[in-house]
Parts: sequence; structure tokens; C-alpha cells
Amino acid sequence: MLVSALFLAGMAIALRYAVTGPAPEGSPPEKKSGAKFFPSASSPGKPPSSRGIAGGESSRIANPLEDLPDLTWSPRAVEETFASGDNTTMHRKMLALLIDAPAEHKPGLADHVANLTPDDEYAAIAWLISSRGVEGAAMEALLQDLHHRPADIKLPVMAEILSQEHHPGAREAERALTIYLQVSHGYPSNAWRRAVEAYLATN
Repeated sequence: MLVSALFLAGMAIALRYAVTGPAPEGSPPEKKSGAKFFPSASSPGKPPSSRGIAGGESSRIANPLEDLPDLTWSPRAVEETFASGDNTTMHRKMLALLIDAPAEHKPGLADHVANLTPDDEYAAIAWLISSRGVEGAAMEALLQDLHHRPADIKLPVMAEILSQEHHPGAREAERALTIYLQVSHGYPSNAWRRAVEAYLATN
């Protein structure tokens, strides 16, 4: 009886193997339902950790600073950039010089960058603010300019600022977003990003 049962079980296994065959070598493992293929957004309170990504969930963009001209700061380089008179590229060259400049020359260059950069070329400044690529008076110059940009530019940047602890622009950003959105999510909080996306979708 036992021998018969074992024989039948062995036949069943052999038959199933013959029909389906062995799994081919290198076959990918079966995907699990609901698997996530992208890293989750960083928790609120931390600045972006990657130089290639600005912010988190709502603003994961390639670093636009990588496409800037390769320039080395010097007083002569600044003079030549102004003398070129090419308004289509001057803001990009000034931004490249700002990044390379010594700390004492950054505030003046930040003013020039803010004044020269049109709205449709603002991505690089947004990244610089969000990633805290400049400090002190240079950051203040960029933040002052931010508040004069159109809502669809400044509100997402402000929301990104409010997802980071100790960002120098947080106080004014929270005040501005509270007025625009008529809500308060505290600081720091990722909820500002979702609130801004909802606002811009209907305004």
C-alpha cells in the first residue's frame, strides 16, 4: 500500500515536470504585487542628500546646474561676461561664476543672477535654493527674488523649503504659503508639497 502510494506520487511529479519543464536559467523572480521600484521621498527635516535631485516626492528633477557653462571665477571673467552683451546666455554664465566664486563675491553675483534670469530659465535657481547651494547674503538675494516670481514657480520652491529643517527661507515661505493656501501644515512638513500641487491644479 505504501509502495503504491509512493509510486503514484512519483509519477505525478514526473508528469508535472515533463509538462511544464524546468525554469529557464536566469529567469527573473516573480514580481510581488505592489512592489515599489523607486526610492521613497526623504523624510521631512532633511535637506536633499543627492546632488542630482532637488527635493523629494514632488520635485525629483535632474540637476540643471550640470548643464551650465564650465567657467572659473575671476574679476576678468565677470567683466567679460557683462561685456559680451549676450542676454540669452548671460544669466547662465553668471550662475556658473556664482557657484565657483569665493564667498565674499557670491552676494553680488547672486543679485545679478536673480535680475538676469527669466522665469522660463528659473529651474537652476530653484535647484540652488532647494539644495542650499549658497549661503548667507547670496541665499537672501535669491530668496528675495523668489517671492517676486509667478505663483507656479515660487510656490513649489517654497513647499520644498518647508520640507527641510533649518532652511533659511522657511519663515517667509511659511508665511507666504499660509496666505496663498489658507492652511498651515507646520514646519517642517511634506504636506506643503501636496497642498501646493492641489492649489496650482485649480488656480
